[in-house]
Amino acid sequence: MALVVLLSGCAANQLHGYQNTYQGYAIPQPLLQSIEAKFRQHGLAGARITRDLVGRVQLAGTYRNEDEVDTAFVIVQSIVGLKSTSPFYPTEIRERRAEREARAGLSAALSSAVNNAPPRRIALVIGINEFRDPKISPVPGEDDAIVAARAAKGAGYVVTSLLGKAATKVAIESTLHRIEEDLRPQDSLFVYISSHGAAPLPTSRGGDQRRMSIVAWDTSASHGVDGTDGQVQLQKTSVSDALVQRLAMRPTRNTRILIDTCYSGDMLRGFPDPSGGYIRRANGGAAERAGISMAAWTGPEYTTKGIRFVNDKPAPRNGARQAQASVEAPPTDRAYTIITATSADEKSLAPGGDNVFSLNERVLKGSFFTQAFFAFLEQHQGHVEPAFAAAREFTSAKAREVSRNTLTQVPLHFATQTADRNAF
Repeated sequence: MALVVLLSGCAANQLHGYQNTYQGYAIPQPLLQSIEAKFRQHGLAGARITRDLVGRVQLAGTYRNEDEVDTAFVIVQSIVGLKSTSPFYPTEIRERRAEREARAGLSAALSSAVNNAPPRRIALVIGINEFRDPKISPVPGEDDAIVAARAAKGAGYVVTSLLGKAATKVAIESTLHRIEEDLRPQDSLFVYISSHGAAPLPTSRGGDQRRMSIVAWDTSASHGVDGTDGQVQLQKTSVSDALVQRLAMRPTRNTRILIDTCYSGDMLRGFPDPSGGYIRRANGGAAERAGISMAAWTGPEYTTKGIRFVNDKPAPRNGARQAQASVEAPPTDRAYTIITATSADEKSLAPGGDNVFSLNERVLKGSFFTQAFFAFLEQHQGHVEPAFAAAREFTSAKAREVSRNTLTQVPLHFATQTADRNAF
């Protein structure tokens, strides 16, 4: 089996055609004042806000580095929400974060001894059920990761498992760095992650290439007195998924990424609502949710691998648009897959209580998608595509059932042409 592992109001008000949109972002003045107060509280002396052409809050001013920009985005999003926050990146940043390029030419630079070494199967599996901070709600991540690790070991992978208390921020980051430095072009890589995802943030690359952060066991949200302070602390103590993306860009024979996380406004418990309900009103009464940014995972760094949207039926929401956005490249013997448990604006769902449910008379414990995917993977002798299609259909049906048709969950699958023919 070969498996791949796994984000000016005044001017707009005068422009014809923008009136209705602008009124959709009629952000109360007290919330804008709260943003500015939080900037001062968190030491962002040069940070300012303005409005973009449709009335969303846009970052302006000056910033020492991109870490300050991240903090400013977290503050704005926590107070007015994702939809009311402009994704435009500020331009006045004194020190930019160095984002490492994909090492497309690494193979040629390696010594012949390394190039001719036997291929290896390397897996990293991360899962957390309960977090040290009681304000972060539990998820069945550890239950899911155990199943993923068992499947990877059965497929011949050497598995590093970081489960529960072992999945600290330092442990996750150091393990990602170690695997990245040791990975060879002839190796196969599988990464599985099941935890919470912190709110996706815009990046300097523009567009919708938002990146998320992965909540570690020791991530903290208890610093400060309200949800904004909690979100800032959460972001600073989580693991950036840019580290996982950087690992995924390394040349390998076969890379598979499977991520079962989501971001939801329901993730943090016990904080007073600083926005006076504005975020829920802007979301039609629903809590804020956002899935993994596929734009960030299928951009130019990945299209060079020939990655495309796997257009199975039934297609996910906006599937046609996403399929058009991907780029078809010539076939290659290098395989790459990214699977996410949700589409945008969706939660990753699991049964309540003890997280136990049945699938074809088989008792499973964990989230609907991960547990179904690995059960169907076994049923289909390790072939990823039919296993994914069956798991997606099952997960979508269970989401409608348990939510009484109020929620959806449609997993996504992007892959190279050659990945279609690979087995786990």
